[in-house]
Amino acid sequence: MGKNKIIKGLVITAVVIAAVAIGGSIVTGGVISDKILHQNEGKNTCENSLKQLELWGYDIDAFNAEYQGVDVSTVAEDGNLVPGTLFEQGSDTCVVLVHGAGGDRVSIYPLAEGYLQDGYDVIAIDQRGCGSNGDDRVTFGINEELDVEAMVAYARQTLGYDKVIVHGQSMGAQTAVIYAANVVPGEAEAADAVICDSPVPGMELMLRLMFGDGEEGAHSPVTNFLIGTSKSFMSTFDRIDWDDADTIEVASRIELPVLIIVSDRDEVCLPQYVEQIYDNITSEGSAILHVDSAHIEGIIDDADGYMDSVGNFLTSVGV
Repeated sequence: MGKNKIIKGLVITAVVIAAVAIGGSIVTGGVISDKILHQNEGKNTCENSLKQLELWGYDIDAFNAEYQGVDVSTVAEDGNLVPGTLFEQGSDTCVVLVHGAGGDRVSIYPLAEGYLQDGYDVIAIDQRGCGSNGDDRVTFGINEELDVEAMVAYARQTLGYDKVIVHGQSMGAQTAVIYAANVVPGEAEAADAVICDSPVPGMELMLRLMFGDGEEGAHSPVTNFLIGTSKSFMSTFDRIDWDDADTIEVASRIELPVLIIVSDRDEVCLPQYVEQIYDNITSEGSAILHVDSAHIEGIIDDADGYMDSVGNFLTSVGV
């Protein structure tokens, strides 16, 4: 009898410990997932863009004086409202610009200026969780690519553009890669060419580097726990599969011509990972461009050289 009581006590203790461990993991996963999805909560992404432009020494007032944009919007497949600013000057080609994390569409205006000076029309959009986008969740391009699809189709079908280009920076470039992997050439939502400047190489990879404070800790026990709990929670409760944002892997599905731009002094999206994205792209006409700049600063350091290289790529693929 005494032995049975001991066994029963051990079983109950084990069950309690397991329940606490599972419950703790679920709570941890939920907290981390919420922080990832709502990473811009309480932040002023519009103000962040202005601060970034000021840090770069970019004259946003001069841009606004030279170019007058008009607000446009469309609705994505999942019902999300996609806002943007259209800069129109009579071109038959429109460039849809997709900004990076933490800012809004204004942060990509230096790139918009480059295209406008070269005679293109431009639509700069707000990504999800940023600016006035209708969705407050950041999903590393998984849902954001639906917004790009919708805006490309809008540019073709509503605004009547003959050709459409998509150009993203950083997390916006990750969105552009995922977008390119999910559209069929020739369809209304498929761009004629896609340009990805310093793309985030993958949702899990980026979070591992953040949680582990660099490559050395990316696969530590603590990092593995944080990644495992949050990845499982988001898949189960938010229906978001991190593998859909594995930029390196999904690049292999791309059928559109893509230019990958590597910032050789990048400490955010490390060059070796960005190069792996290009290595997995097999679509005809795709190319890689190295610029001697920090993260997405090629357009800041040498706007003329940057745009010349972009123009050469577009000419080579017939856009």
